[in-house]
Amino acid sequence: MGRVKVKLWTNQYVIIILLSLVMFASFYMITAGFPLFVSTISDNPAIAGIMTTTLMLASLITRFFASVIIQKVNMKLLLIISLVYFLGTIALTFVNQSIGFLIFIRALQGIGFSMLTMLVFTISSNIVPKSRLGEGIVFFAMSTSVGTTIGPLIAISYLANFSFQSMMVLTLGLMSFSLLCSFFTKNTKVEKEKESPQTNNDEPFYKYMFDRRVLLPCILVAFNYMAIAGTVNFIGAFGKEINVGGSISQFFIAQGIAMVAVRSFSGKIFDKFGHRILIIPAAISGTIGLVLLGFSTTMWMVWVSGALFGIAFAIIHPIIQAWALTLVPPEKKATANSMLLIFIDFGLAVGSVGLGFLANIVGYGTTFSYSAAFMIIILLLYLIGSKKTVNLEANKETST
Repeated sequence: MGRVKVKLWTNQYVIIILLSLVMFASFYMITAGFPLFVSTISDNPAIAGIMTTTLMLASLITRFFASVIIQKVNMKLLLIISLVYFLGTIALTFVNQSIGFLIFIRALQGIGFSMLTMLVFTISSNIVPKSRLGEGIVFFAMSTSVGTTIGPLIAISYLANFSFQSMMVLTLGLMSFSLLCSFFTKNTKVEKEKESPQTNNDEPFYKYMFDRRVLLPCILVAFNYMAIAGTVNFIGAFGKEINVGGSISQFFIAQGIAMVAVRSFSGKIFDKFGHRILIIPAAISGTIGLVLLGFSTTMWMVWVSGALFGIAFAIIHPIIQAWALTLVPPEKKATANSMLLIFIDFGLAVGSVGLGFLANIVGYGTTFSYSAAFMIIILLLYLIGSKKTVNLEANKETST
């Protein structure tokens, strides 16, 4: 009974949620806006995919060191510095808008995005009470996913009426709000060191870069984001393909509504019953949603596919993240989060460029249907591999 009453919605938790919501919305406005802007310069959809892949590869390389850096540096200070850095990369888009320079900017933004996501994920997981881990992670993930959803929605709708340059001014303002929030956060590193003071000194460098216990969750998350890469990068172009124009952005509205509805209770289900009851139906829903999106010719089909994919979006990432955090000791939270984010970047990078080349050959609709294979792989790998981790979790429970 006492565990249920532990307070979740503290001031720090609310601040990190607001900061993350606005930060992710800004970032995915840029991510969705770049392909649309580049399409006015080049007719090759692979160029748009390369933009996102460049960002994710830069982020991927940075993440190998991020989990070590945040063990040694004040998290609040690092968060502020990273936000200022990212604001600088947005400002650079006004200097030169050639494709080569924009690709360079995306690489710089990948470095900043890597540090920012690593920091907010780790800070949030340190703030959340252990007895409400699933609920806390899911609500935090809701803020990032709402940002991920409304970012492309705003970008597609905005760029239908206004310029890319004015959208970048808007993202500057939004990221400045996140910077303001960062001044009110607290450094969680001190509390973590008190929990296990000897770990940082005794553990070798590489121990903070990899932990095989979370490898399966990481692989599942990677395939999830390969599928997400298609919707984030190419849904706008798909709207032109099926002659619905900017109305295709309503896919993200349906996705967002479904996501918020499902996440309002999925965290509590995880805390009571575990991950299996959630991940299996989520993978099935995502498969159906992507197949239906690929065959969509009317807006009602787009709405239904958005809702079905939104269910998968709502569950797979946050529940897998919460599951991964139960597989490692507290001092390895940063490592688990770092690995998850590395595989997210890898999934987005591979998905963006791979689906971009595929779309250039078969069209956007067929590409979405083919990307449903990622969801099927998630389901199969989870059914095969999760049985082994169940034993690890059981042993962990009995030892405590």
